[in-house]
Amino acid sequence: MRLEALSTYPEAFLTTYDEAAAVPVGTIAERLDTGHTFGVFQNAALVGIGSLIRLAKEQTKHRAELGAFFVQSGAQGSGAARSLFDGIAQAAVEVGIRQIELYVASSNARAISFYTRAGFREVGQIPNATLSNGVSETDLIMVRDLS
Repeated sequence: MRLEALSTYPEAFLTTYDEAAAVPVGTIAERLDTGHTFGVFQNAALVGIGSLIRLAKEQTKHRAELGAFFVQSGAQGSGAARSLFDGIAQAAVEVGIRQIELYVASSNARAISFYTRAGFREVGQIPNATLSNGVSETDLIMVRDLS
């Protein structure tokens, strides 16, 4: 699913397809065991993934970053993305996270629209956040309060 996301929307992720493909399966299994990767299913088939990465320091552990959020094109518009995000947000609340943060390419209008509908608001920008094939991209910083 991760490789599909990276090949479908390479500009939407910080990791390249080649970088992700080089990660050993054992390492991926270890990451999944941490419990911060979530999936959404339709008819028993995995159609989307998302991760929640909690900040580790004492004064920031109430915050987490939403990362690697992807829903297959055939499931987009079906409510799968919203179900996935709602599940992630509920899991975050259950472990005491009060704020979810994310970075999204300013050119990704569909994702920005989804995140806005899900309660996120833009709080800043990172110019030249990524550079791909000589083209720089600005990222928006978005935040959702869960308290």
